[in-house]
Amino acid sequence: MNCGDCMQAMVLAGGRSTRMGRDKSTLVLNGRTLLSITIERLLTAGHSRIVVLAADEQQKNSQRGSMDEFSGNVEWLLDPTPHQGLIEALVSGVKRSNFDQMLPLQLSPVDSPWLDHRIHPALRKALHGDAEVVIPADQRLHPLHSLVRSPSVLESINPDDGPLREQLKKLKSAILPWPESELMNLNAPSDLER
Repeated sequence: MNCGDCMQAMVLAGGRSTRMGRDKSTLVLNGRTLLSITIERLLTAGHSRIVVLAADEQQKNSQRGSMDEFSGNVEWLLDPTPHQGLIEALVSGVKRSNFDQMLPLQLSPVDSPWLDHRIHPALRKALHGDAEVVIPADQRLHPLHSLVRSPSVLESINPDDGPLREQLKKLKSAILPWPESELMNLNAPSDLER
């Protein structure tokens, strides 16, 4: 694979999962953890570097133990302050990850098990011209699935400046329509009945 084909991704897996009542990243759906499903989707789409953001060492160890088949393809970063907030974790992760600044960065939440891997090349194709970010959308924006032109784009995000979707919309952004059925995420136990 030449570097022009390299893709990098950051998996957001350090949340509290309070509505679910347990860590979503290690939740099993159809015999596989949500983290395994997410990692496999990224690998299938061609991501050669995957960094998982976990809240702390305990969560990281639990996640690693739940996905042995892919653990060699994954790096972990711990939040400097566990559960401080999504934007704080995102910005800190980008700054500490040593991502290649010349390559786009795919964001990927751990709780969207129905998403097809074809979204990733579609996002990459939509990242053209002067767009700094491509955000998938159904009736609403899904910023946690965004593709940013460079990891450094996210360093300007600030937790005091409002929700992530609003901050990303202020950048030079493109919208990629995508089926709602794939972008749905798991938030509560009732969502598992889908």
